[in-house]
Amino acid sequence: MRRRLLVIVFALVAGLIVALSLPLVRATAERTVQRSFIGRVEDGAWFADMAATALESGRTGRLEAAADRYTALYDSRVAVVDADSEIVVAPRPLDLKEPQVRSALLRALADRPAQQPSVVWPWDDRPFVLAEPVKRDGRVLGAVLIVSPTDRARSEVADHVTLVGLGSLAALAAVVIAVAAPVVRWVLRPVHELDRATHEVALGRLKTKVSERVGAPELRRLANSFNAMADSMHASQEQQRAFVAQASHQLRNPLTALRLRVENLEEFVNDPRGLHELHFAVEETDRFGEILDGLLRMARAEASEAERRSVDVTAVVVHRVDAWRTAYEAEGVPLTMRVPDGVSALSLPDCLDHALDTLLDNALKFGDGTPVDVSVARAPGGDGAGAHGGQDDGVVEVTVRDGGSGLTAEELARAGGRFWRSTRHQNVRGTGLGLALTRMVVEAGGGELRLAAAKPHGLAATVRLPSAPPPPAAAP
Repeated sequence: MRRRLLVIVFALVAGLIVALSLPLVRATAERTVQRSFIGRVEDGAWFADMAATALESGRTGRLEAAADRYTALYDSRVAVVDADSEIVVAPRPLDLKEPQVRSALLRALADRPAQQPSVVWPWDDRPFVLAEPVKRDGRVLGAVLIVSPTDRARSEVADHVTLVGLGSLAALAAVVIAVAAPVVRWVLRPVHELDRATHEVALGRLKTKVSERVGAPELRRLANSFNAMADSMHASQEQQRAFVAQASHQLRNPLTALRLRVENLEEFVNDPRGLHELHFAVEETDRFGEILDGLLRMARAEASEAERRSVDVTAVVVHRVDAWRTAYEAEGVPLTMRVPDGVSALSLPDCLDHALDTLLDNALKFGDGTPVDVSVARAPGGDGAGAHGGQDDGVVEVTVRDGGSGLTAEELARAGGRFWRSTRHQNVRGTGLGLALTRMVVEAGGGELRLAAAKPHGLAATVRLPSAPPPPAAAP
């Protein structure tokens, strides 16, 4: 935006300077032409007075000598013609049939004053043509023609155009640097602050504020409205989180008491069917407790205001895979990993650990006992690392892939929603909050969780995180 505004201001100032410079240049050119024209008119009158005597007496020697000196001195062509347009004196050949010369000659023989030439520009090399009538006692005896080059006048006009052009460029640069740039910076500073704050709010940092004391009055009012909106959103979100946390916590104690009471009933139930229902009720209370624990974890995660930092992806993946290897071996499920060395990414603290725990747990439960592979790779960041964009140097992809039955296209579109579970997995232990919580934590750190069908079958869950910038080089 700053560049566009500067271009607009530059164009407006340039147009104003051009509008002021053009009349000045034209007036100077006209003054130069007028000065040259007046000089030629005086010379023509002096030659006309001398030519009147020569044409009446027929003695042209003195006139020819004067014409020779004038031609040599001013590099001009001088000719004296009689009333029949016949050349009487002409030190240099002059074509009377040239349109410009003939037009001036006919005006002079018609006893009409010489016409001032138009403005002479540096690129116009047409000469000055002056025709002065030769008269005696009101009778036109002939005319004096003076054809002069315009080199000097054009040089003066070119010098003035150059001077005005340089002055205009200097004025334009001074206005843009000293006036336009500071004004544009002053106007856009609140806009940049609002843009930054909006991005922060989009990342979930609702405590972000912008200054209400800089910029134009309209922008100050906009900043005030933005702060009020951010405060309202923060208060609403805090109330929602507090309600979820408090409700989960308050339900936890009665649920624990209920479970104890149900377990105490076991010694009083002798019917096998009743014992089965009793055990089923205990399992349901355990499942209810897991849901409450998931809600508590989600409320705490939403309330977290931790900052992103660089995470050693290689070390985290190796550590979590080793931690889960015992559980996989107990189920007889092969677990492999392909992790390059020295891979780092930007993430919230413990975000990748939590995501890998959830994905490895899901792969073990829903992978139908097929081998599970964990891989780490770098990828370009052109499409962003998530909802909030990635870094310029790409993203890091951590993928957990199994070979089970996977999910259908419709199920992939709904997977990751809160409390959602596939109808084929309703009997598998879980709450439906694991992927939702993982997605929320990953996106809060500027990353993305992608679920896709693996080839030839199975599910590939990928955590994409912005690549961490390289550490600064040590000073020698």
